[in-house]
Amino acid sequence: MRLTFLGTGSIVPTHNRFSSSILVEIRDERMLLDCGPGTLEKLRRIGVDPNAIPRVFLTHYHIDHALDLLAMVKLRAFDQYGGPSPNPLNLRVYGPPGLNTLVSHLFEKIPQFRYVSENLSCFKYLELKEVTEGLVEDRATWRVTCAPVKHYNGVAYKIEAEGKSVVYSGDTIPDENLIELAKNADVLIHECSFPDEQLLGLHTSEKGLAEVAAKARPRVLIPIHLYPAWEGREDELKMSLTKAFSGDVIVPKDLESYEV
Repeated sequence: MRLTFLGTGSIVPTHNRFSSSILVEIRDERMLLDCGPGTLEKLRRIGVDPNAIPRVFLTHYHIDHALDLLAMVKLRAFDQYGGPSPNPLNLRVYGPPGLNTLVSHLFEKIPQFRYVSENLSCFKYLELKEVTEGLVEDRATWRVTCAPVKHYNGVAYKIEAEGKSVVYSGDTIPDENLIELAKNADVLIHECSFPDEQLLGLHTSEKGLAEVAAKARPRVLIPIHLYPAWEGREDELKMSLTKAFSGDVIVPKDLESYEV
């Protein structure tokens, strides 16, 4: 299983980081965890056709995690040369409750966007599944489960494949549901939005993340969703987490990859 961190930052762009998205590759299958602004451009940079990605797993519907879904849905109607695609590959989108309402509003009730459903027939290739807890999808080579987290009705996902497990928190405060989902995982990808002295909103600081990691005990901890307050302080972040956690800590930049 290969993870490529398309976006490791926040809605505030920095030199190294922008909004949330992770490409997961399992053999010849691909999926996205979140789809924030900039996702399509990052995929272009690594030579991956977004139309060849059949699944997107959204943790919640904030702009920095979901905005490029609109572009992906429209793009599905076109081939790689910009012409109409005669048989678009189905795009399955998973997310917490509210997904059906959100997509309906976007492509049916907003007059300026209605052409995506009326002219481009997006609902012929778009499949939606709302998830809250438990099994999301079980395939021959991989399995995805989820758990609710405390961030605007968000969910965290766990991917199991090739004898390995990866848990992605999305945005959240330290949460017992997430800890249970991530116990002894090979990789825990968890938000660490702000340093503790600047913590805002329903997010996690390095102190909170250290507590989560100590309880969940993943083999590798990967802090992401880093706001500009962390810019230039990555070594400090890694050291702080390493002191409280016996596993490996990786602080990625955008477009870096990791083999699980």
